[in-house]
Amino acid sequence: MIKSLKINNYTLFQNVSIEFENGFSVISGETGSGKSILLDALTLLLGKRVDRFANDKLISKAVIEGVFIFKKSKYSFFEKNDIDFEEFTIIRREILPNGKSRAFINDTPVLLNVLLQFSNQFFEIHSQHESLLLKDKIAQFSLLDGIANSEDILLNFQQELKKYNQLLEELVIIRESRDLKENDVEFIKYQLEELVSSDLKLGEIESIRKKIKLLENIDDIANAISLSEELLNNEQGVLSQISTIKKSILQFDSFKDLYERLDSIIIELNDISSEFLSLNQNLKFNPEELLSYNNRIDHLNKLLHKHRKKTIEELIEYRDELENKLSFSESYVMKFEEKEKELSDQLLILEEAVSLLNRKRLNILPDLQNKIEIYLKKLGMPYAKFKIDIKKTATFHNFGNTSISFLFSANKGGELQEISKVSSGGELSRLMLAIKFFSARSSNLDVLFFDEIDTGVSGEIASLMGDMMKDISQSTQLIAISHLPQIASKADEHYKVLKSVVGEKTISDVYHLNYDERVNEIAKLLSGKEVTNIAFENARVLLNQ
Repeated sequence: MIKSLKINNYTLFQNVSIEFENGFSVISGETGSGKSILLDALTLLLGKRVDRFANDKLISKAVIEGVFIFKKSKYSFFEKNDIDFEEFTIIRREILPNGKSRAFINDTPVLLNVLLQFSNQFFEIHSQHESLLLKDKIAQFSLLDGIANSEDILLNFQQELKKYNQLLEELVIIRESRDLKENDVEFIKYQLEELVSSDLKLGEIESIRKKIKLLENIDDIANAISLSEELLNNEQGVLSQISTIKKSILQFDSFKDLYERLDSIIIELNDISSEFLSLNQNLKFNPEELLSYNNRIDHLNKLLHKHRKKTIEELIEYRDELENKLSFSESYVMKFEEKEKELSDQLLILEEAVSLLNRKRLNILPDLQNKIEIYLKKLGMPYAKFKIDIKKTATFHNFGNTSISFLFSANKGGELQEISKVSSGGELSRLMLAIKFFSARSSNLDVLFFDEIDTGVSGEIASLMGDMMKDISQSTQLIAISHLPQIASKADEHYKVLKSVVGEKTISDVYHLNYDERVNEIAKLLSGKEVTNIAFENARVLLNQ
């Protein structure tokens, strides 16, 4: 469960601390008070990427920190990721004004994907618009796999599908190489022969240009070498003068260190003199060599222009590509049969992976559909029918080899149809709550967070939804943002987000309401701004039910 949440310097929340209790908690507040920012902060803490953050230049960073209580049964995650296990686990996210962030679990720095793995195992957040996602096929597959605990099986299938598609692409290349016409083959041979005979080498152009520059400046280089040798070796040269200095201090022990250093300098200068001599001996202007280098540069530049390449590396890659094409064309039958065999073997692996995925999904459908209909009856829809229709398709896609449809009928005698065609906002909210109720009971979730899952309902239906949320909270901590008094009154704890102006700033804070404050807040939810005595009385009745 989440025990506490602290938010510092994150948009409207400057210094907020919330202590949560187990069971059912509700959060209310006027539109624009900061409820969505509170939810945003929580999702950031659980691994969401940063979209918005405090823009105040005086703030060095925003810090969001949560304390969570876990049983030892969760130990395996900590051990796998080399994180110290603590019953009271502290998660912290630090966000700089430039959007960069750091994450910690029990003071151990963790990557964002580790934080996401952590949160996906123990938390689930239902956003305001998730009910609409029931109409999206990808969301439907994801929802089903979440309930069936088949995410790992799906991931394995997707990896095998990637291998299969890669082999399929390679087979297409081989098949295309077979279709090369005779003229095409001859042209490829001509191009390949030209490139092979050119003996391409990486970095060759740069190397030749250095040699050309040397040959073009050979006179200036020779003069520089001659001058250097003269200054080093003549009677008044550097070597002679340093030798004189060395002799002059030889008789004095106090100059021993200097004597040794001068000796080292003389050895180094003699070595340099030898290098100059060697360079001078090898320095010969050869006009034929210069011409040869220039011709080579011209040839390489023509090849680059002809094949529309920018570098020798690209030319080498093109040469290898031509070799492969020609090789494929000349040994087509053998390569095609080998690749077909690989593809056939991979297809068997893929079919086994997708079969396991389909079985895992289909196994939960009867119980899921039956339970959802039971829950919908409890939510005031006695004639509701729900079915997940899965049909095999002719091709593979990223979620298997089946299509999926969420079919629904709210009224007696109604025909099951796609949710997008028959469901109102209130019906979608109740259906989503029923699904979440089922998934909460069949999973190991520690915390479930609802953001206005009650959209589109009111009155008795809202009260029934509140009862179901209360039921969920018996096994899973449930926190819900809601505007409905019928739901707020069912909660064990009630928090209110309130926005106010302090000095030159607008800030939001979160308050834990006592009984009298809850009566006042629920009365406001019942009657709006002008709270009547009847609203107060109705609020007390709701709270005491």
